[in-house]
Amino acid sequence: MQELERAGIPAVFRAGPDLFAQPEVLLFVGALGRMVEMPVFLGAQWGTSLPARIQSVLACQPNPDDVIRTACTVLRASGLPMKSNAADHLLRVTGLIQSRLKGEPVSGFDGITTPSLVAWLRGKNKLRRVFPQQLFQWLLAEADVQAWDTATPRSVSAMFHLGQLSKLIKGLETPGWSDPSDFKYQVIALSLWGSDNGRTDEAPLLVPPDAVMISTVHSAKGLEYPVVFLADVCSQRFPSSRARTTPSLPFGTPFQQLANVPALADNANYDDERRLMYVALTRAERYLFVSKSGSKMSQFFRELTALFPQVGGIVSTTPATVPQSVEYRPCAYDAATLRLVTSFSDLRYYLECSHDFYLRKVLGFAPTIDQAFGYGRGVHNLMRAIHSDPKRWAALDGPGLARELQGLIKQGLFYLRYTTGEPRDNMERRAVQIVSDYVRRYAGELSTLNFEPEREFETLLEAEEVLISGAIDVIRLDNPPRVTLVDFKSGHAESDVSSKLDEAEMKLQVSLYGLAAKRELEYDPEQGLVRYLGEDDKTKQELAVPLDNEALAEARKVVVDTAKLIRDRKFHAGPTRKPRDERLPSRCGECDFRAFCGQQAARDFRKPSRK
Repeated sequence: MQELERAGIPAVFRAGPDLFAQPEVLLFVGALGRMVEMPVFLGAQWGTSLPARIQSVLACQPNPDDVIRTACTVLRASGLPMKSNAADHLLRVTGLIQSRLKGEPVSGFDGITTPSLVAWLRGKNKLRRVFPQQLFQWLLAEADVQAWDTATPRSVSAMFHLGQLSKLIKGLETPGWSDPSDFKYQVIALSLWGSDNGRTDEAPLLVPPDAVMISTVHSAKGLEYPVVFLADVCSQRFPSSRARTTPSLPFGTPFQQLANVPALADNANYDDERRLMYVALTRAERYLFVSKSGSKMSQFFRELTALFPQVGGIVSTTPATVPQSVEYRPCAYDAATLRLVTSFSDLRYYLECSHDFYLRKVLGFAPTIDQAFGYGRGVHNLMRAIHSDPKRWAALDGPGLARELQGLIKQGLFYLRYTTGEPRDNMERRAVQIVSDYVRRYAGELSTLNFEPEREFETLLEAEEVLISGAIDVIRLDNPPRVTLVDFKSGHAESDVSSKLDEAEMKLQVSLYGLAAKRELEYDPEQGLVRYLGEDDKTKQELAVPLDNEALAEARKVVVDTAKLIRDRKFHAGPTRKPRDERLPSRCGECDFRAFCGQQAARDFRKPSRK
């Protein structure tokens, strides 16, 4: 990676412990450690432990203060823009956060640029819970990461690594409640586990970053790349000199006999290592380069040297024939080389703001978690149950309907992971109310028609090789193959503020469902209906969406045009839609990443006049 950086070529680690060997990751791990008052990072002084990573990358002591100071110096030397007082500022900010987490009074907010952080620090009530992703994003903002959010090679790799760290931090809060007293141990677990075993989602990226991806063979399983360089196929390394070693297990003889411990070692033919080599070689879609260093030749390299010419490959043994110069050229994709596998939910981020899409879907940053997260999904679960047995539900009276819905909630169909107490009770009551109102309003329809709830689909738009997947909330079987597509919006919960769609977006979403219903499900959709659950204004309870050929053709064109822009990597522009909240000057006020986004629109929104 260092050699690629010297050549001006961006390189990133997507998964694996080497993510924790990046100074930008160590900087924010150090900041997290300091805010929870870790005196020192634990672990061995060798191997892939965090202290060993800190020593090899930063050459400093494994304590948060030294890590923050040294990482700032190293990052500044690497070309990333960092203010001269960046380390001192982060030390002060993490100290204030530390005091707030301990329930101590906090004062002295001069120089803090994030209004929401100041408001949180000023809080007087004892903290009942913390949100790790929110704390991480506040740190990004105070470290002026917005200045890194550019398209230079070093900034691309730095932002990508921070996006992957964001995914790991999301894992801290995904199980549910983060108590302030528990948060320290979550950070300790992240530092101990992440530096040695940290893995982000290894599914194919929606859009790869424009950089060389450095990965272990294990981490590359299931993935493919246009060009693969398999380096260092050397003696004792591949196959590994330890592959045939019988592992030593801390168990007694009876268990070792039961586990057949000798079978855990590779055989004389290195079959396990051969399978791993097969994985490595077959990651390449178009071009494959295999190289070695040193004088000792690997058994596998020798065999490949004989095989390559048989399949049209070239074997070079003379250093003079190996290219001596390395040149950076940005990737160019077309429909023939990259099928875009996406959904309306992904595309809408791009339609609203291409840079939001970039931060979220290319770099991997996770949004902060709302306490009401799960409300919309819970309402949809209840609606799925209603339309799975519509006649029975239509026949229920008011009290009986409410009792049945409460029964579904007790079964777990309305699970609010991040909400407890009175807020949870209020949302449950709200869900029962709006679903009951829906059943009463459409009782005639539910008692006479049949439905297909949550019908999943995939449809391929060949023009740009775009594979759209999703699920239609309900297909109303009017007179098959003539059907009506119904989509529900539960827009009254605060958790849905960021996921509300404007009318044009809703029509596009339902039109995409219409394309899928016609092409893949062999229906003839006559119209789409967007139904707003909980809307009291009768004139706004339903939005009709035409699904004629003209409307479907227009939706198809929007998707194809958007896919082309994504492939061309047109990511660095601000929002293109007006804010949903008319009181806000721009859509940036509703963005999950407004605290550290580097686009000019976000910078303008964060100006002091906005505080």
